[in-house]
Amino acid sequence: MDFSAALELLRDGRRMARRSWIQPGKYVYLEPESACVSPDGRSRRLAAHLRFVTADGTVQAGVQPSHAGLLADDWYDVDADTGPAGDGD
Repeated sequence: MDFSAALELLRDGRRMARRSWIQPGKYVYLEPESACVSPDGRSRRLAAHLRFVTADGTVQAGVQPSHAGLLADDWYDVDADTGPAGDGD
């Protein structure tokens, strides 16, 4: 599927990955808006953003898909039965 379809699923709380990612276990998800405390002790709004989970489980906040990722049509739903080698989308 393309990124626009993947984005709709991300907004629904799904985890998305690309078939071209070589290492298994990588995916992105949408972290919803929340509150956080800044260094000055004030409560701040933390805007919704994409997070990337690496193959070793590290979470990277605030990632942006590359131009290639935005134009790719190899996105898939990690939680569906169409894994990296699947052809279900």
